[in-house]
Amino acid sequence: ALREELGIHNGLADPRVFVLDPCCGTGAYLVEVLRHIYRFLKEDQGMGDLSQLYTKQAAQERVFGFELLPAPFVVAHLQLGLLLQSFDVPLDDAKNERAAIYLTNALTGWEPPSEEAKKQLTFPIAEFQAEKEAADQIKQEKRIIVILGNPPYNGFAGVAVEEERDLSNAYRTTKRAPAPQGQGLNDLYIRFFRMAERRIVEKSGEGIVSFISNYSWLDGLSFTGMRERYLEVFDSITVDCLNGDKYKTGKLTPEGDPDPSVFSTEFNREGIQVGTAIATLVFRSQNEEDEDPIQKKRSAPPSAAAAGISFRHLWGKNKRAELLKTLDQ
Repeated sequence: ALREELGIHNGLADPRVFVLDPCCGTGAYLVEVLRHIYRFLKEDQGMGDLSQLYTKQAAQERVFGFELLPAPFVVAHLQLGLLLQSFDVPLDDAKNERAAIYLTNALTGWEPPSEEAKKQLTFPIAEFQAEKEAADQIKQEKRIIVILGNPPYNGFAGVAVEEERDLSNAYRTTKRAPAPQGQGLNDLYIRFFRMAERRIVEKSGEGIVSFISNYSWLDGLSFTGMRERYLEVFDSITVDCLNGDKYKTGKLTPEGDPDPSVFSTEFNREGIQVGTAIATLVFRSQNEEDEDPIQKKRSAPPSAAAAGISFRHLWGKNKRAELLKTLDQ
């Protein structure tokens, strides 16, 4: 999508491409981004040993991870450290080198706090303050154009408070679609979608959101405003619906065959209980002649044709293999 839709020919390897996994967990997606950058530089660009150095630079300066929980945060640092070590460019503790993974709440801190808020914010440990300041600098100053990952789904997360409340409120009204019903917008993953949409569309001015998430937003009655908004603002929407839902389909295909989660493993054949989908949402930079290009786009009636929607269902035990085959092609 970076190459074909945004014209960034080196994709993730381009030094202008700032990448964020806002809920990086133990760092699986960050590791794969860096592996991809390394392979591209070494094999496609023929950069040889320089590919390791450029990959290390990316891990330190432009491939970001945010994590709220300390334990996975530590493991993510370990994972990236081991990856760079395998590339023979280990992080140097003596030089205070670190991967760009930060202990922070990805849903807050995107706008500078007021002076009053700064006075009220105190940290008993100096390192925590330094971590927050570094994360906030990325949120407020870096032009992030790729946001990807696997946001947490929690239908019982409850109503958002303070800064997070505005995230879910954005999808609570509609223009033409029926008004949202139920409590689905309180699910935690919706806040991550809105955070990513706002960052790409309203701040960076172009970019890509690519999440694998609970698939309830695709047809749920709570998400009419969310779907309408995406038709309005994004230039292309690609959805791979991976099904595998315990509640809606009983983890069965339409033919009655087993339909496990894409997260199933040999030791956990059913995987997680909810169905999932991969959504890739692309927002291209608008014509500079338009005074407010985003508003102009939103003023047009939303339609699948205008947004360039591509949708497909994947069922059964081989859906992961089908996805990998598509990537290879």
